Amino acid sequence: MKIGSVTSGMPSPSLKTNIAMGYVSKAFSKVGTKVLVDPSKKRQFFEAQVFKMPFVPTNYYIN
Repeated sequence: MKIGSVTSGMPSPSLKTNIAMGYVSKAFSKVGTKVLVDPSKKRQFFEAQVFKMPFVPTNYYIN
């Protein structure tokens, strides 16, 4: 069952793992929800987990 789509993905040197962003239906959007993703649409699925953005905390100064 398709519940969303991956919009981008890349390796993250800071987190030492691969990360991706995308859209999922509201029923699956709770932080911590585990899903299977097929980022390249080659029917090669990977386990993933819903996280709150940003993946890495930032300390930007906003005036």
